[in-house]
Amino acid sequence: MRLWRKVRSPEDGKNIEITIIAIICLSAKKKGTQYTKRLLPPFVIPYCVIGRERVMAYVRRFPDGIIHVATASKMMGTVDIRTIRRHVLETKKLIEDAALRLSEFLSAITGYGGLPDHRPGQSPVESLDKAAKEMDRAAARVQGGSAPTIPPMVYVHALGVYARAGKRLIPPLSLVLRTVLFHDTS
Repeated sequence: MRLWRKVRSPEDGKNIEITIIAIICLSAKKKGTQYTKRLLPPFVIPYCVIGRERVMAYVRRFPDGIIHVATASKMMGTVDIRTIRRHVLETKKLIEDAALRLSEFLSAITGYGGLPDHRPGQSPVESLDKAAKEMDRAAARVQGGSAPTIPPMVYVHALGVYARAGKRLIPPLSLVLRTVLFHDTS
């Protein structure tokens, strides 16, 4: 099933329509469990027209979290300071959480990857970037030399979707394993 969704263009501030794919499982619907899944691309924030890539670009530029209204407004395509503040704070928290979760996972797979070096004063964005690069290296080792890279925004997106879900999400095991670059061999 295809759904239409609006996303704000940061270039001109107008909303543009994109297509979202929704999967419906009739068996799950009969059981009364979660029966739809919308496949949101990483640049879409659930229930919002502002794009995740623009918010992350702002947080990369100003990792201290200080709100520069004119710059933020231009980058995100909104003039409401409350919206800007909410997105900056939420994205900073998601970046910190993603970096921590990747580090926890990397510490558990020492045979394939290790914890990236952390220096005093390093921003959460830098920590996430280093952890994501180490995940890419670990995946390449597991898969025998090459593996697709996953941009840091995808990890932030996964946590953001989970945080914004109305009900507890039940992700399929193959999706979880693919997210961390280890294929389901069962």
